[in-house]
Amino acid sequence: MKALIVAIAIIATSASTSFAQTNKGTSNGKVSAAEKVANLNVQNLGSLRFKLSFENPNKQKAQIFLVDKDNTVYYNEYASGDAQYSKAFNLTNLVDGEYTFVVQTPTEKATQSFVIKTQINRGATLAQNR
Repeated sequence: MKALIVAIAIIATSASTSFAQTNKGTSNGKVSAAEKVANLNVQNLGSLRFKLSFENPNKQKAQIFLVDKDNTVYYNEYASGDAQYSKAFNLTNLVDGEYTFVVQTPTEKATQSFVIKTQINRGATLAQNR
């Protein structure tokens, strides 16, 4: 009997910042921590369903992508400027491989990667003697 087991390897445990604009409200020209997308999290809900969530304290409009390691886009959404975002994704149609959720706002780009991997487990059980 074949069993499908999903193995998720979290490559990054927190959001990584790729770029930032200067904040007009700060005297030192740096972006304050309160403006960044925070707590980017991908949660395994089982059966190849995942929940993407993050906080957006500055309520910036965000674009969400799901891409593979070759940057092929499988999902693209423009999220409203809410303070929090949470959405479940059914990824049963995706083949094994590395995937990344990308959250891009006007001031930063945050990513969270994971792996979908199929494993086949073989075993034997003894039949009951009759």
